Amino acid sequence: MTDEDINKFIDEIHFRSSTHLMHKLQNKFPNVEKKHLQRIIDSRLKDHFGKTFRVEPYYVKIFSHSPNCWFHDLMDNGKDISPRFWHVFIGTNTHYAVALPLNDKKASSVKKTLAEFINEYKPYKLTSDEESAFIEKGNVKLLTDHKVRIHIITEQNHSALGIIDRFIRTLRDMNIPVDKSKRQSHDAKYKSITPKRMKKLLEIYNSTYHSRIKCTPFEMFTDGNKEKEYIFEQIDKKERQEGIKNFHLEDGWFVRYLLSRNTGMTKKRFQYSWECYKISSHRGNMYTLMAQDGTVMNLPRYRLLLCNEDGTKPKNIKWAETIPGQWNGEISKIISYDKKTNKYTVEFKMNDDKTYVDEIPASYLRGNFPQDLSEMEREFRLGLNV
Repeated sequence: MTDEDINKFIDEIHFRSSTHLMHKLQNKFPNVEKKHLQRIIDSRLKDHFGKTFRVEPYYVKIFSHSPNCWFHDLMDNGKDISPRFWHVFIGTNTHYAVALPLNDKKASSVKKTLAEFINEYKPYKLTSDEESAFIEKGNVKLLTDHKVRIHIITEQNHSALGIIDRFIRTLRDMNIPVDKSKRQSHDAKYKSITPKRMKKLLEIYNSTYHSRIKCTPFEMFTDGNKEKEYIFEQIDKKERQEGIKNFHLEDGWFVRYLLSRNTGMTKKRFQYSWECYKISSHRGNMYTLMAQDGTVMNLPRYRLLLCNEDGTKPKNIKWAETIPGQWNGEISKIISYDKKTNKYTVEFKMNDDKTYVDEIPASYLRGNFPQDLSEMEREFRLGLNV
């Protein structure tokens, strides 16, 4: 009986704990010494579950270094209801909330609510997900013309939108009957939010003490000094976090990543990938992971687990062959730029020591900041004296 036969049987069991494995192995291979079986078990890859106390230190707290920054999103208000959507805004630091009625998700409609919000609140920056109306070129121009910074959060780092996601859930939770209500929770009244009710809910929310900012959103929104004090406090916490061992990972290191728990099985534990990935590059808290075929994905630090303390790849962990749904490698060079189409011809590398050429929109190079030239763009244009 070879070690390969024993490992093959273990693969078919689907149990990972030493106790379960030993019980099964002794029944299957009664003539093999327990020490031999234990040595094989110890050499195999172990389960790593995303325990909160292990992951939490690597969470980057959401706050803005600059005052008057906001998140925004579209809240579905239900079919055959007016308004069909609410365009929701919430202060990144202040948590002060605003909601504007929206009849549809067309870019032209969103442009009106954006303009209304800009004119009244004069935001410094707006952060959102990749909603098509938010990144439509006319709306990007509107924000740029009013000197409003844009920050787009990609799906891989959706946790960065936690403030507005939680606020929308809070709004829905607040839209419930009170003791004196004649209607019950299932009534149509509580399936959507009317303008009158939205106004009331916002007044309640904005005037209620918030434990994170230690005052009401209205108090911080109307007192610039409170927001500045909050910013300094968060910067201090962030500096302490920077001192955590391996908080910053190096290019070339091998990691596993925390899998998303979106299977519909609420009792499933967070678990790390069985395969590992090579860190190709990083920008701030976001890391680019590469599979063997050169396909890449971007993930935040808290979702990554070092394979070894020194960043090397262990023998018992397989380097992922590919990243499903990802066709691109890592862009290594800009070859040319077409001003009319705002597209670049780029050279990118996979992991086969070959280079490939493709044409991509400028937005592909800019990632989270569609208004800003990427470092690669700046270097290319500087060479052309553009």
